[in-house]
Amino acid sequence: MDLNFDFQPVQAKLYELYEFSEARKIGFGGSRGGTKSYTSDMVMILRRIKYPGTNGIMIMKVYQDIWDIHLTPLFQKFPELAKSFNKAEMKLTLPKGSYVRFLSGDNLKEFQERKGREFADVFVDQSELFKQEELEFLGTINRSTDLKIVPKMLFCFNPGNISHNYHKRIFYEKIYESNERAEDFAFLQTYGWDNAYWCQKSLIEDKLNFETYHGWDSETRFQYFITRSDYGRILNSLPESKRKAELLGDMNIFEGMFFSEFRREKHVIDNYEFRSTWNTCGGLDYGNVTVLEVLQRDYEGNIICFDECYLPDSESPSERANLIADFLLEKGYHKLRIIYDTNMDISQISNVGYDKTPIQIFRKIFHERMGDKAPGMVVVSKNNLNRKQNYRQGVNEAVKEFLHLSNNKAKLFIHQLCKYLIKEMTTFIHEPDSNGMDFVHDNSVDDHAFDGFKYPFYALIPPKYPKSDKVEYDRQGKRKSKSIKTISTF
Repeated sequence: MDLNFDFQPVQAKLYELYEFSEARKIGFGGSRGGTKSYTSDMVMILRRIKYPGTNGIMIMKVYQDIWDIHLTPLFQKFPELAKSFNKAEMKLTLPKGSYVRFLSGDNLKEFQERKGREFADVFVDQSELFKQEELEFLGTINRSTDLKIVPKMLFCFNPGNISHNYHKRIFYEKIYESNERAEDFAFLQTYGWDNAYWCQKSLIEDKLNFETYHGWDSETRFQYFITRSDYGRILNSLPESKRKAELLGDMNIFEGMFFSEFRREKHVIDNYEFRSTWNTCGGLDYGNVTVLEVLQRDYEGNIICFDECYLPDSESPSERANLIADFLLEKGYHKLRIIYDTNMDISQISNVGYDKTPIQIFRKIFHERMGDKAPGMVVVSKNNLNRKQNYRQGVNEAVKEFLHLSNNKAKLFIHQLCKYLIKEMTTFIHEPDSNGMDFVHDNSVDDHAFDGFKYPFYALIPPKYPKSDKVEYDRQGKRKSKSIKTISTF
């Protein structure tokens, strides 16, 4: 079987990275139109030809996408391959005993239940649509008894969706957890202007060819792409948040991002001086992870989240309380008002054997460790000024309002020390059934830091009064007038 592979430079780079690097998990991601799917097909087939008798699997979330994005274009380019394809088994057989299976996410659960499968190459296209645990399961079938080939995985993805945070962590931020090893991961960024086919019509009109196009530097190709190709013009004309994600492959902003107003360059600060005279409040989220976020409100009504204490799930209630006491004493946050969630008032006698509620344990240890410097612990009140919304929706709307740039200035700022809060707020995606008022909540979403943040944030928002009501504030930002009743009281 004679197959002619005409690789563009970025496609050749991917093949070389995949074939010759020591990495076992390779990411190929970025903007739309970056030739990810076609390149993955070519690399898969090349590996099957180079290593006779080996097998690979190509996975997409939607069955029809396998046909539209992979099989139909593949058979159009190489008609001889269609003769070797078994539709019932979704299996493409290649010479010398190699084959490629095609699997959709609809059948993944059934596939997981069938033990003993092994594939030397596991390719996941649009891997952002799969949960992290699904991608990690696929790693367990990425093996081969053939010593001539090194088993590897390829993740092709765009910014956003379910596993955005996972892809961002391992391929962009290069942060590795548990038994993950840095040398097992590699990444190649791809852009729409890496794919000369989008500009083919204009190149012919200008009496130019692909070789000339790829000889230009990246900026020249980018300008040609967004001005001389229909697809490039479409991507460049998108609203700024979508433009950054789909044209530029920016992993800090993506389609479906819940807090799409968030801009690191505007909202994240790298230095901050704690003002003891400003209204200060902490928020404590207690659960599998315990988080304390510390916020202040300035004289202009801006809110700054400037510190964070993040504790994993391995500590007992008393150990967590002691660690937070260490944090408060070290930072000098004395007599801090801390708002905690209602689950700290729930008895744990029946399931973990403690004779006190978590909040009783925390109060006791804070008093023993800090004396008159101990924080004041107040349970959250989830009343909302807007009766048409629930508490969560009210908080979300208020956060968006404070993130919004008015005259290029925001009202909410987050210190870079609060890395877990920043990480969560930049990865939340819209809940489809919430009419834009909430983000997805399931076991794949970390929102512990945001929960710790939202209690004091909502408490620190300057209350809105009728124009006829005169309200005065002291230098600490506290309301002097006691004649007006607030809705959210802590």
